[in-house]
Amino acid sequence: MSTAIFGTARHPFRATLPLRTLRRLPRHEPEVQARIDGCRGEVLHQPEQRRAWLSAQDVRDFLIAYIACFMAVSAFLS
Repeated sequence: MSTAIFGTARHPFRATLPLRTLRRLPRHEPEVQARIDGCRGEVLHQPEQRRAWLSAQDVRDFLIAYIACFMAVSAFLS
């Protein structure tokens, strides 16, 4: 068993553990590994999306949470 299967021990406690106690590193399918290897040095650029600062749903969610907390505190104090 080599450290390539389990990774390296970067912490003193982990370095003292026997290899049988360590988890195996994830293994990818060949097509996934090829895609990962192909993207190693390259930065993937995603198109910039413009988004409004606050949407109507954001305001609605905030008000629901605010009112729920206000009612809970009011009920607790009364």
